[in-house]
Amino acid sequence: MASFPSLAVQGDAGISGYVSMWIIAIVALTVFAFIIRSRIELLLAGQKDPRFSNLKQRFLDLIEFGFIQKRQPRYLWAGVIHIMIFWGFVVLGLRSLDLVTEGLGIPIFRPFMQSPLGLFYNSIKDVFELIVLIACIWAILRRAIVKPERYEGSHTAEAYLVLGLISFLMISDMLFEGCGILLTGDGTGEWLPAAWIGILFLPKNSPGALSVILCIAYWLHILAFFVFLNLLPLFKHFHIITALPNVFFRKQNKGEIKPARYGVDDIFDLETLGVEKIEDFTWKHILDLYTCTECGRCTDNCPANAIGRPLSPKQLTIKLRDHAYEKYPIIPSRNLDKEGEGATPMVGGIIGLDELWSCTTCGACEEECPVFIEYIDKIIDMRRHVLETSQNPKTFNQILMYVEKTGNPFGKPAVKRADWVKEQEIEDVKILKEGDRVDVLYYVDGYASFDPRSQEIAAAIVRGLKLAGMDFGILGKLEKDTGHQVRRMGEEGLFQVLVEENTETLSNIDFKWIVTTDPHAYNALKKDYPESYKVFHYSQFFLSLVETGLLRPNRAVEKSDLYTYHDPCYLGRHNGIYHEPRRLLTSIPDLRLVEMDRSRDRSFCCGGGDVMLWHEIEQEEMRMAEKRVHMALETGANVMVTACPFCLMHFEDAIKTGGLEDKIRVVDLMELFMSTF
Repeated sequence: MASFPSLAVQGDAGISGYVSMWIIAIVALTVFAFIIRSRIELLLAGQKDPRFSNLKQRFLDLIEFGFIQKRQPRYLWAGVIHIMIFWGFVVLGLRSLDLVTEGLGIPIFRPFMQSPLGLFYNSIKDVFELIVLIACIWAILRRAIVKPERYEGSHTAEAYLVLGLISFLMISDMLFEGCGILLTGDGTGEWLPAAWIGILFLPKNSPGALSVILCIAYWLHILAFFVFLNLLPLFKHFHIITALPNVFFRKQNKGEIKPARYGVDDIFDLETLGVEKIEDFTWKHILDLYTCTECGRCTDNCPANAIGRPLSPKQLTIKLRDHAYEKYPIIPSRNLDKEGEGATPMVGGIIGLDELWSCTTCGACEEECPVFIEYIDKIIDMRRHVLETSQNPKTFNQILMYVEKTGNPFGKPAVKRADWVKEQEIEDVKILKEGDRVDVLYYVDGYASFDPRSQEIAAAIVRGLKLAGMDFGILGKLEKDTGHQVRRMGEEGLFQVLVEENTETLSNIDFKWIVTTDPHAYNALKKDYPESYKVFHYSQFFLSLVETGLLRPNRAVEKSDLYTYHDPCYLGRHNGIYHEPRRLLTSIPDLRLVEMDRSRDRSFCCGGGDVMLWHEIEQEEMRMAEKRVHMALETGANVMVTACPFCLMHFEDAIKTGGLEDKIRVVDLMELFMSTF
């Protein structure tokens, strides 16, 4: 059986064809190595980031999200296109290696290609050539005609160039193989649909012309292949190389915030805190920059961007990547000052301060990204630098001082932390002291202790615990805020102090479970604290009481009411708690529940429970909570339910300021649940 590549390489040139192939390969791979050198140099300049734990799960994730591409169909047609091209690359990779090695005179794949399994592969290869070609044309037309808004700001010219190159690779191989079949007669009995289509455009009765076309198609294919390879590290299509590693090294624990520096136990040993320059990012976060596909899914789902704030996760990544490539160019310059003295600072210049404060850390961007780029840790790391250098909004100073001195953002004395119990007219609540023992430690946290509206939620939780006959208590003056908001504002030092003090307090109380009022405290105790506590959000805990028969709602709600549930970000996306609140809701007699279009892991943030409480972004076109309330109204619901005191505050304010009191009301899940007894 003839080797089509050897026909093209030998031709009339004989041995010189192989020499030409070796020259092309050596030059191309040398250039590729030279380009990759600067990319590796930047990776090595990044900070430590331990990503080799739990290898079994990482390989499973690689299969699920890397090869199966599970997240791609969340945008159906774009996802289908990408999956078609991705699997085309996987299948056609062997074909490319065969064409190159045959041309080099080392036909290591020829025995396989001429085996029965190889003949089957040739048929599959042809099918995927057509699939990839169709997908590329489809992608080009989508960009040129449909023009999805999320592509705005992406490097469109690069996309057209790369899609065109991929299409050219498919077409040249179709013509090359078609010529080989016509010249030798080999393959006529095989099912090779791509080659057959190529044959339709070839001069079947002119062997001389076919020989010329065969050689031209082969050499153009080889040149295009090596040009394509060398373009990848220069453009956004570097993700073709880096996407699978980025998925493999993905963050495995949602809701968790990276430490100021890995491997540093005491942050006060650090000369500087946070990220000031590109090298301060970890190597994984630099790999993120290489891997961004500029698909815009992150920005399309970013609530801050949706209401006009100056934050686009995609543009943030592009700006950081452009800055990184400028500092670490392909061709080093002696005049390049890598320290950037006199240049625009990365934080506060290239990345604006309002961009950093616009983020609510809701996680919508990270949930949507098909290659698992991490935004929250980068933003918080840059916020740490902003606070370290006193560039933060001045309103933060008093809040942080209050938390430092009193353990809460209201500046209220610790001795008043349990006063809400009397104010809510609740009797017989155990206020714990060192050495006490209870089954349930109810961690109230700051807002539920001092904010009048949130106190009502705390009161409902306490009444529920009492009704179920639970042995529980609260910490009272011993309790300090968990520090969830403080850490995400960038004040790492104060957060560590709170962790140390709260951990010591909890170590002196004997308890089985912790129940929290709001998802932020739940997330902090579960994800940010070094100790492993059995922590439950109240929706989880009270569902268990219902399912074990300790509580059973017996009063029906109004049948005329239609309810919709809003997933708080730190309960849903960051901790995967979607079913429990809904099951608790549906345990209520006669309750009718409808879902918003953006629900569960695509829920739309209320406005956040940290920075936005104390700092407003002027560029807002409307409040997030107002936009979310309108989403609820679109379902036809007249009651909106949430399980977070911060969400409740934002929604109540949005309904009031929007004059929507006669159309919809918002209730907390716990208050609604307890109203049925």
